[in-house]
Amino acid sequence: MNKSFDICILGAGLAGVSLAYELSKGGLYVSVVDPNGVAGGASGTPVGLVNPATGRYATLGWRSKECYDAVLENLERVQEKAPVQFYKKSGVIRPALDEKIASKMKENFDSTQWPKGWCEWMDEESVTEFHPGIECTGGGVWLPIGLTVDIGTYLKSFSDQLQTDGTPFITGKEYKLRKNNDYWEVNLEDNTTIKAEKVVVCAGINSSQISYFKDIPLYPVKGQLAVFKTDAALPFEHAVSALGYIGSLSSDHFVAGSTYEHKFQHEDPDQEGLDYLRKRLGSVLPDLVNSATLLLQWSGVRASTPNRKPIMGEHPEQPGLYVFAGLGSKGLLYSAYLSGLMRSFIIKEDPVPKDLSIHRFN
Repeated sequence: MNKSFDICILGAGLAGVSLAYELSKGGLYVSVVDPNGVAGGASGTPVGLVNPATGRYATLGWRSKECYDAVLENLERVQEKAPVQFYKKSGVIRPALDEKIASKMKENFDSTQWPKGWCEWMDEESVTEFHPGIECTGGGVWLPIGLTVDIGTYLKSFSDQLQTDGTPFITGKEYKLRKNNDYWEVNLEDNTTIKAEKVVVCAGINSSQISYFKDIPLYPVKGQLAVFKTDAALPFEHAVSALGYIGSLSSDHFVAGSTYEHKFQHEDPDQEGLDYLRKRLGSVLPDLVNSATLLLQWSGVRASTPNRKPIMGEHPEQPGLYVFAGLGSKGLLYSAYLSGLMRSFIIKEDPVPKDLSIHRFN
């Protein structure tokens, strides 16, 4: 059986699903293929944050205003038709844990032109009054615009709505990609052949396993998190970002994450990861983390790059073959905005930012 499309996307994570929406709304006939299913990889995390204050010192991230506005628009649109609540504007508190970090955070805050209403500096007394029981030294920042998102549920709702609107998702089947004259073929294990003028590889860390992109520098980073249950309702609704993060969409459950393991022997969650999370996040909210009951663990392998920014663009020797990968730990924040840039690049040939272009590695 053969099926023909304008574009086939390989990968149904944050990059692939967001790009499918952008391309399909432009009138293109798009299909999405992923043997692991929607949100089957690192994008399937139970809870993640949209937090534009990045790194140890709460630095305003790359094009954060554009990225935040784009992902919030997607979240709102998908949530409107979704059967369950998968996100909330929770806000994020970022306490400093020593004087050096506090000093650098305050310096960043003072020197940054934050969008109006995005970020507030709080001294140590204000932080501990705002969140009793939290460890803090020297102050911290409060981001009322921070979002807490069940990413797996978001992507599954997103993909369901895309399929209802005519974008098929083919999951659970391995595939092989090959060029056939003036079009591309995605040959599935059930003997179905998908023909497409263009193919976009959005397979995260697995993107470099496709032979055409075997030389792109994607580095695996394993992240683990844990879901805990509390005996009583949580005394706060905001998220906490310090030595990892704590976020919740429920009154008596919370997620603690994440590890950044550059060297690992397997991809499964393990006791070492759990001990790491308990130790680090227990130093921020000791009473909460140390008294909660573990419900489950989760792990995923993200794709990072040498400059920690995504890889976007067309293969230098294979016209019609594109890559959109390497979103790393900022996939939720980046996905919607970068998908719009990728759509403009594919349809209009508008250039992608130089620091994201695949050609920066040539």
